[in-house]
Amino acid sequence: MADQFVPGLRYRSSAQELWALLIEAFAGWEERINEAAAAAGLSPVSAWVLVQLDPEHAISQKKLAARLRCNPSTVVDPTDRLEENGLVIRRPQPTDRRINILTVTRKGRQVRQTLVRRLFEPPEAFRRLPAADQDRFRDAMLTAVGRVKTRPKS
Repeated sequence: MADQFVPGLRYRSSAQELWALLIEAFAGWEERINEAAAAAGLSPVSAWVLVQLDPEHAISQKKLAARLRCNPSTVVDPTDRLEENGLVIRRPQPTDRRINILTVTRKGRQVRQTLVRRLFEPPEAFRRLPAADQDRFRDAMLTAVGRVKTRPKS
């Protein structure tokens, strides 16, 4: 079967077709994060870093980099921007001053909450799916990413 999303692509397997469909479904992600970040006065990278911070638990920049799957030096610039905007506080860890700990501020919590709400609102295409199909798709994706389903079916 040929793909309309990538002209000339012939699927070698159902898994390849599924992957292509997921990529197509997320075609609006870049526009969504750009708009949400701009509304918050942030770059898309800084916005995503803020989303990845847990407002209830401080985290080291090194652990943040691991969460983002990037080099620790990569998080320095976005965390600088977040700190300049009053969204995080960066302090040396008391037991090892070489380690910087990030804490989300009250303002950061509010901005993060708005970002999360905007970024994770399901696209219309997903909302149109019948509830049973949404449940099956969610369960399949939980399996695909290696997570065990822990919540009851809706």
